[in-house]
Amino acid sequence: MRKTTIILLVLLAGCTWLAWAAFQPVLGRPNVSISLLGYTNETSGTRLAMIAVSNLGTSTIFVYRGCIGIPASAEFRGWTPAGNIIPWHSMLDGGAIATFTVLPPTNPSPWKLSFLVYNDYGAVQAVKRVMAAEGRHMPFEIESDWIGGKP
Repeated sequence: MRKTTIILLVLLAGCTWLAWAAFQPVLGRPNVSISLLGYTNETSGTRLAMIAVSNLGTSTIFVYRGCIGIPASAEFRGWTPAGNIIPWHSMLDGGAIATFTVLPPTNPSPWKLSFLVYNDYGAVQAVKRVMAAEGRHMPFEIESDWIGGKP
């Protein structure tokens, strides 16, 4: 009898948690800050930009596939990628900050950074995706302000 009661309580607690998770609000656009900390030189003398990515929200995010953008007035968003994808990514908990260095564009014109960000990590978000049978949503594109002045 005691074993049956414990099993029923565990099942009830599990069902309660699943119901609670299923009714959590859908996460909106993540609140992410991308900022230039300054410049430094590599041991070979190459100039590098020190970048900080901050998760200003409370949910865990995954930041990846960064690129540097340069002004391009003919493009619909006003900028175009200036080279290869930045080989940096990070999982950031709420309030966390990650830093890295990147080779800035060689010309002195303004430039910006753009990253893709997922914010639907964790058990609650996984349950929401399964219960709603929606699958994963597309990542958000987050851009920094122009670095080095407005274009």
